[in-house]
Amino acid sequence: MRSLVGAIKEDRLSHAFLFCGPRGTGKTSTARILARMVNCEKGPTAEPCGTCEQCLRIRDGSHLDVVEIDAASHGGVDDARELRERAPTAPAMGREKVYIIDEAQRLSREAFDALLKIFEEPPPGVRFVLATTEPHKMPATIVGRCQRFDFHRIPTDLLADLLERVAKQEGVALARGAAEALARQAEGSARDAESLLDQCMVLGGGEVTEQTVIALIGAPRSDLQFELADAVAIQDSAAVFEIVNRVVQEGHDFRHVAGQIVGHFRDLLVVRSAPDEPVALDAPPERHARLAAQSAKFSMGELSRILSLLLAAQTDMRWTTSPRLTLELSLVRATIPEADPSSGGLGARIERLERLAGVEAEGGGLAPRGQSPPIPTLREPALRPEAEEALQPSEGPHAPDAGSLDIHTVRRSWQQLLDRLLDRRQMILRANLESVTAAAYDGLTLELAFPPGRKFAVQKVQSKEAELGEAFADVFGITPKIHCVLREQVGGVPMVDEEPPSTPEDALARLRAELGAEIED
Repeated sequence: MRSLVGAIKEDRLSHAFLFCGPRGTGKTSTARILARMVNCEKGPTAEPCGTCEQCLRIRDGSHLDVVEIDAASHGGVDDARELRERAPTAPAMGREKVYIIDEAQRLSREAFDALLKIFEEPPPGVRFVLATTEPHKMPATIVGRCQRFDFHRIPTDLLADLLERVAKQEGVALARGAAEALARQAEGSARDAESLLDQCMVLGGGEVTEQTVIALIGAPRSDLQFELADAVAIQDSAAVFEIVNRVVQEGHDFRHVAGQIVGHFRDLLVVRSAPDEPVALDAPPERHARLAAQSAKFSMGELSRILSLLLAAQTDMRWTTSPRLTLELSLVRATIPEADPSSGGLGARIERLERLAGVEAEGGGLAPRGQSPPIPTLREPALRPEAEEALQPSEGPHAPDAGSLDIHTVRRSWQQLLDRLLDRRQMILRANLESVTAAAYDGLTLELAFPPGRKFAVQKVQSKEAELGEAFADVFGITPKIHCVLREQVGGVPMVDEEPPSTPEDALARLRAELGAEIED
């Protein structure tokens, strides 16, 4: 719009325009605004009044000199010849004639040739606007004679703001979470977003909530995507099947769910590879923080392999009669490398065998002086079936008993635990737990899985078990025994421990562990 305003003010407006961009980003609407700019009774003006007869007729589509043509149904050579014959005639009621050709890339070759002759010798008082979603299909001879404007997808937050304004004008209460969900579903298209909002208003009456949006588009909660990624991170195939079954019970479309899962792992890859570029990810700050924490649970190689499997599943789901099986198979292969027959899965298994061989070669003896004993990996049995000690129940009035808590509840409520640690001013403990996944819980012991290479984070959490237990009791009502394990690397470039020592004591601990050093007074 700025370029159009400048061209109007300087009287350098082109006779032909090419508006390019995704659907629903305002190409046709901007073309109508251009028609009002040149035909407004106060114009030509960069700010049409919107109240004169010219502006009102253009807005309601009754202006005789503003003609909209759908090239998908009127793109033949006969239509172009008729346009070439009508264009030179004088305007019927306005100052200028404006032809808006939508889906211009669908014009026939003969139609483009006829249109080119008009562009080479444009008649006075006539302007053309070609709107297209595929500018690469437009002939270079046409593009070269047009002033080009590229339209972009609208960011989620701005689109959500627009929906809130529309809902307010309609007298409908729209929850912010619902507005953001609709904006994400529309993928930057204002027209699609407003259409979805109209459907939600019919469904929800005078109030549109996140549940209304879920009922309409069948979109699972974002928490489900985080929960699924956690299950994949710790190779919990049982949890993967449980989540997929939950999707079935809630009646979601598998193809839509697969697209959302792909989008989630794509977000993780973006955050993992470009942590200092938040603009590369269209997400609110709170979700960006959750993505950053979860991305630390994967290596770049893991995310790349998982995305390859999910994209292949998306392709297969276009024609398969068993979309559930296709999705489950891709997720199981992503979770368990042994189930993946591809070269990526084979590489992951070889890396694991090499790592295990190295561990066994070093085992069997005592740890060097000053070193901590080896930390168990996730593949080793960590939880003992017998009870080691009694649980310490919380004194809260609504504290659940041990039997009411399972591993799925712990995972879904992990962010609440992190928030509680923040309230307790346990900043270092919270930071070390952001990339941790609850792996197992037997009613007595909670197993926490750390990403590969985070051995110092393990030691830090183990040293703060009492503080973690207190926060856990505040959130869940019970205090389990904490057992920490390191996850094994699953393909790709091995993850290394890049955590800086948070305190001088941590730095000294690293020196003792890595060099076998002793501190002398």
